[in-house]
Amino acid sequence: MESTKAFSQSLSRVRRNPLWLRRCAALFGLSAVLWASPGWAQSSPAALAPTDFFLVLQAQDGDSWVDLSPADAATYLNQARCQCATPVQILVQMASASRSKLSGLSTTGTNARLYVGNTCANLNAAGTEPQCPNGMLGWLSDISTLSENGSWVVDTTVDKLFAAVGDCSFTFSTTIWLWLDSTGTGYPDSGVTGTSAPDLGIQLDGTAPEAPSGITVEGSDQALEVSWTPLSTTNAPDLAGYLVFCMRGNGLQVFNPSYYNNQYLTGQMLCSATTPPISTASTNASAAGITTAVEIGAPSAFQNLDRSYLCSGLLPPSQTSLRLGTLQNGILYTVGVAAVDHSGNASPIQSGFVQTPIATGRSGCDCQLTGNDRSVVPWGAMLALGVASRLRRRGKSQRR
Repeated sequence: MESTKAFSQSLSRVRRNPLWLRRCAALFGLSAVLWASPGWAQSSPAALAPTDFFLVLQAQDGDSWVDLSPADAATYLNQARCQCATPVQILVQMASASRSKLSGLSTTGTNARLYVGNTCANLNAAGTEPQCPNGMLGWLSDISTLSENGSWVVDTTVDKLFAAVGDCSFTFSTTIWLWLDSTGTGYPDSGVTGTSAPDLGIQLDGTAPEAPSGITVEGSDQALEVSWTPLSTTNAPDLAGYLVFCMRGNGLQVFNPSYYNNQYLTGQMLCSATTPPISTASTNASAAGITTAVEIGAPSAFQNLDRSYLCSGLLPPSQTSLRLGTLQNGILYTVGVAAVDHSGNASPIQSGFVQTPIATGRSGCDCQLTGNDRSVVPWGAMLALGVASRLRRRGKSQRR
């Protein structure tokens, strides 16, 4: 009874004192703010950000799937260009620290979608429906799955990634886009729209660089000196280097077996195509520089970029010459040069250059061909070499 009376007296004093009333109101307002703050009460999930998600291209390796770095992805897609149904996966990962953003979702109708295509640039505009014709790769009907599993796997194939070009024989860049709706409104979240939308750029490179020009082949003692004009970085920005091919006699390998066998890929190697990708640049022009060698149409082994006839490893873009040694004097050899890009595409070899190593102190080939060496090149090429040799000897005698 006494306590009730004391409380009533205190309350009466508070009502008569305006300062006490203001203090109580302030305390009540502060408690309301604290209750509404994170950590003091329940709140809506934090806004999604592009750094919450990562998109990775995966390739099958036996019974498992492995992540492909951007460089590995470029090479893998190039290898798969002749087998467009090659399976790939897109792995959508959510950062561990961000998974709590979706763990408390109770809204129905949330979903995530994966699209591909350069025409999808406006796909993630705020307040708009998806606009990406025939570009959907996958749909996740409950976005909270990302918070539970931390990832979402979308199965697809190479041809679906590059459907816009119709096949896999071109150079083409495209983008994979992640579309996220955590509100169930049918529109993407504002934090992951426009240029902030999580994406993954990929490229298919099926185009070979142009063929080198200015090729010269000169005879030396048990060797041939080969040179060429380097390609410009403007015309070949992804140039990896050069390869030299050579042939002895009637289609014989110079090095048997050839140890240079992991430099490039061709249509024949990938999918048994009848011809390799051919650059349209200078296809009918002579590739020769100022040389005593005879230019002929490239042998079929050179045209098909047969690895058995490789006579060099991959030479750096800055290198413009090579000495082919351990050859036999007096024997005709055919030489060709190809350019290779970083995706493994090799330029077509359209010309071969016929020349013979010569002993020190001699001015040209004066040899008799026998056996397999006899039909190394067309008779016209052999005649031209003989005429050039005689002219060199005649000029030398006249100078004496």
